[in-house]
Order: sequence, then structure tokens, then C-alpha cells
Amino acid sequence: MIRIQNDSFSASIAPNGAELRSLKNRQTSEEFIWQADPGIWAKSAPVLFPITGLLKDGKTSINGVEYRIPKHGFARARLFDVLEQQDARILFGLSADAESRKVYPYDFTLQVGFELQANRLAVNYTVFNDSPGEMLFSIGSHPAFALDLAKAPLSDYSLEFSEPESLDLYGLTDDFFAKKQEGYLNKETRIPLSERTFADDALMFKNIRSREIKLCRANSDWSVGMELRDAPHLGIWAKPGAPFVCIEPWFSYNDAADSDGLFENKPGIMALAAGGIFDAGYTIQLPC
Repeated sequence: MIRIQNDSFSASIAPNGAELRSLKNRQTSEEFIWQADPGIWAKSAPVLFPITGLLKDGKTSINGVEYRIPKHGFARARLFDVLEQQDARILFGLSADAESRKVYPYDFTLQVGFELQANRLAVNYTVFNDSPGEMLFSIGSHPAFALDLAKAPLSDYSLEFSEPESLDLYGLTDDFFAKKQEGYLNKETRIPLSERTFADDALMFKNIRSREIKLCRANSDWSVGMELRDAPHLGIWAKPGAPFVCIEPWFSYNDAADSDGLFENKPGIMALAAGGIFDAGYTIQLPC
């Protein structure tokens, strides 16, 4: 773990996967990130690159060659280099190598930065296309926020959107992306949590309007906000009844059952020109 801190908060990041593993209030020791209990879910905030979700039959075709990119990509399982480090800021980097080219043919550099700014943690992704031609990719985030069930039951927590949302619910059917319910939200701004919320796995939404989501606790002024920046899609997930919830801004999602297996046709896949640079990320707003 590598630790950064400012006067009020500290963050710990694992170089393996450039994964945020802790975000604490230094005065109260309150922890805001799920602590990766392997008996429940052994991750905290994986980086999803160069895909989010699963490929149909676990494979895809890129320029006529078959590749097997693992679920949520491979970056979350790779060791990143530390490129820069200051008291409240750190920058990690991962570049293509012989191992990555076995499952993904492009030359790339992925940089993941973390910076504490007063009571905010800014997480930034920068993708560089180091290939001689166009590069296809996607990226997503998967941070898990800890819920203090000793202070309040799960039913006291909710997710609140910054804009009224009218959204169909999508999810997984046999690991394929599929519509589950039309009109799941109808000009609404709130999703209450319960032990049944994730009984059918993740809640997935396409093309949301809101750029901020707050995790709130009833009868309290406690909340944790998450600014989504440009990510168009959203996943919300937890193990049923577990003391955490994931708020996941994505640029793409799982393949559908009728996917043709061509990487360029994967919904949400992005094309980056040779020498191009793509920026994304999110910011966590912490209670003071």
C-alpha cells in the first residue's frame, strides 16, 4: 500500500491494479472504502480496462484475430509503476507488454492518478494510444463504499441522483446484458437500499443525466458524493445484505446475447486515434 494524505483525510492505494483500498478521516478514523473482506468480496475499487463487463463466450475479434479479454479487463490484475508521488497526490502507470498483447493487441499507456483536495479525492484516468493506428477500448470504475450498519440498518441508506431520472433497468441474464424492467425510475431522484436491492445482481442504467450521485443515511446529515464526470452509463452493485455499495461509472457494458463478437461493434467501445489521449475519472466528496 502507498499512502497519501492531507490535513483531514488519507488514502491508501495498492500498486497492484492501482486500486484504492482505503479513504479515511484522519481525525475520526472513519473508513469510507470497503475493506475487501475475501469472505464477501475481495476487491475495493478495481479499474476496469480495456473493457467493462464480459465478452460473449469470453472472446472478441480484433482485425480478424480472436482475443480473450478477461471480465472487466486485465488492468485490475496488473502491477502499476509509480510515476510521481507527493504528500497528497500519486500517479501510477501501466504500459502494454508481451503479456497484455496476448489478450489485447494495442500499444497503450494507462495512467491512474489520485489527489486529495480538502475533503475530496479526485481519481483520474488518462489513456494514451501508443499504437501506429486507431485503438479501440473502454474504461470503467468500480469503487465500493463502506456502510456503517452499526449506526444504521441498510434500509436507512439510499442513493440520490442530482437530476430526476427516467430510466429502464438493465442487468444480466445468463451473463448477457439485457433489459429487466421498463420505467424503473420515472422522473425520480432516489433509489432506497435493502437486502433485496441486489438479489438479481447489479442494477445497470444507460445514458443517465445525473453527474453526481450521493450515498445518504436517513436521519443524519452524513453523505458521500460521487461526481461521475463524462461516463454515460452506471452500474450499482453489492453482495445482497453486505455492508457496502458500489457506484460504478462505465463507458460500456457486458455484451448482449446477439453480439456479433466484433470488438468495433461492442456497445460503448471508443476509438482513439494514433497518438491520441483520453481523460476520464471521478471525484469522491467526503463529509466534513
